Amino acid sequence: MKIKELNHVAIRVADMEKSLALYKEVLGGTIIRDAHSPDGKGHFVYVQIVDGVIEFIQGKPGEDNLGLQHIAYLTADGTDLDSFAAELKEKGYHFTVEPKLSSSGDGRLCFFEDTSGAIFELIQRNEKIRIPDLKNPHILEFDHISVRLHDSNREKCNAFYLDTMGFKVRRILEKPGLVMAYYSWGKDTLETLWREGMDKDPKPLGHIAFRVESCAKIKSYLESKGYTCPEPKESGMGGFNIMNIKGPDGETLEFLDRPSLEEYKKS
Repeated sequence: MKIKELNHVAIRVADMEKSLALYKEVLGGTIIRDAHSPDGKGHFVYVQIVDGVIEFIQGKPGEDNLGLQHIAYLTADGTDLDSFAAELKEKGYHFTVEPKLSSSGDGRLCFFEDTSGAIFELIQRNEKIRIPDLKNPHILEFDHISVRLHDSNREKCNAFYLDTMGFKVRRILEKPGLVMAYYSWGKDTLETLWREGMDKDPKPLGHIAFRVESCAKIKSYLESKGYTCPEPKESGMGGFNIMNIKGPDGETLEFLDRPSLEEYKKS
């Protein structure tokens, strides 16, 4: 396999303290890395929530490209970043950043775009910052990161996760005109969301999803902290509730109270 783990999902933020107030102070996340670029201009904070990791990238003053940015993979030991990038180029993937030294000075990285338009990062470095079996007082599971598909790229994207990146199918939930496929790498999960007739989305990274005990309870808790929440609604798949809120930089956070994917709809 070419990759070791799904390392993180990145959010570009306007105000680091405001974002950390939600993800760390309210949602109970743990800061596992706080780094600056060698020139002091870049600021990167990594927050772990249960098993998932979110990277917060400090945006520039007045910048409007905020919210969900990319999904990052850590390459496996022995995988050469340049060779891996060359293989992906031969398969037609477009690179937005060629392999180079990381801005933090730790390891090397590159960025490329898949057929959904989602941006992925490959990182080559020694990485042992994730805390095993980290518990959270409000969230049961960092459930998934969602990528929106459209009709013309559905099969290509599914092949990308399975054949190119080596993910396994965790579960597929479907009904007429709607398919949610879940691909796992260890405890990390990506969801591809397809609706019939869906056009290519300019922002294909859809949301970060957290599994909670009760959407009603998390709504009450978030409102006690000053956040505005809609009423939870029944999922289109039935049998559980979901509630979406917007984060400080327009990113969508989804809370759902179904059982784990392994337990949900076993029959």
